[in-house]
Amino acid sequence: MVSEGNAIRSSCAVVEAQRGARASRSPVRRAGNTFFKLLYRYTHSRAWRHNERLAHGVELERDEAGRLAGMRIRGHRLACVNTQMPLVPDLHDAGQECHLIATGPSVNLIDYRALHMPRVLGVNGAIALTERQGVRFDYYCIVDTGFVRNRPDLVERVIREPLTLFATPLVLWHIAESIGLERLRCRVFLVDDMLFPAGRRALRAHDLRGTYDARTLALFDAPRPIGFSLDLRRGVFDGRTVAYTGLQVLATLGFKRLYLHGVDLVDAKRTPRFYEQASHMQPNYLDENFRDFIEPSFRHAAALLARRGVDVRNLSMESGLGADIFPKMPWQKLGRTVASADECARVPALA
Repeated sequence: MVSEGNAIRSSCAVVEAQRGARASRSPVRRAGNTFFKLLYRYTHSRAWRHNERLAHGVELERDEAGRLAGMRIRGHRLACVNTQMPLVPDLHDAGQECHLIATGPSVNLIDYRALHMPRVLGVNGAIALTERQGVRFDYYCIVDTGFVRNRPDLVERVIREPLTLFATPLVLWHIAESIGLERLRCRVFLVDDMLFPAGRRALRAHDLRGTYDARTLALFDAPRPIGFSLDLRRGVFDGRTVAYTGLQVLATLGFKRLYLHGVDLVDAKRTPRFYEQASHMQPNYLDENFRDFIEPSFRHAAALLARRGVDVRNLSMESGLGADIFPKMPWQKLGRTVASADECARVPALA
């Protein structure tokens, strides 16, 4: 448990980080950003509106197939690894496992020092576990610009780690504005939104069906346009939660055994994330999106992954995702084991 004194200091640190991030942008730059955003908004239709922050000072590179390959922000070229991604999934041994750590309060119930985790992917504020319990992340996923704006202190911890960050161009723009690209130490994989591709017109479900490829893309039969990507270079469906993007990342990387941590999705509006206090919570819309987007996305994805031989276990016993979607398993069953040489072999990180 976090003491009251630590909680107060933590809240103060968050406020100071947010003030520092806002102060780091000069009034001239802020005014310029606002001007170009409004200019873009009034000169483009709604189908292009998601690009309003990327229209000035951003250059996107795409390969011959139209997939994101690189990015420059105000002349600074990011160290992107998109062209080094394996062409197809399932390249690794069937025994390879990865842990996806989200930020639900159930994470506070887990003793991470008792776990052997060959590979770990974190999302949003999961990086707080590095200081709290010594967790080291190989991969990270941030697709929520609100998280970057509200918690630049945690984002800065992520980008200074020697990991591979999967993020949208818009998230990287916000990182550049609020933190600064000079602090970037991680590798970057540019993630495109399947329905709102960066620099391009928004797509509808029937637009996707025109380029449908069952080997790399699954479109689910549902009232809403939801799906699952098996090739990150084509893009991802956001599923209205970053954990769903993380699941697509791990499916593309070819992991065959996945453990979900902190994917609680229960009364999220009033329940602090594992690293938050009730008095200082970031806003979220998980409750509003659960029935129409989140639950059906995970349900369809679970069936797809099972057919592909991917074993997914949910370590959140009270998760809003029922055991009929992903089997639930107490974290204590993992324990710390002496792994065989094959089990200890680590999946090569993206160079």
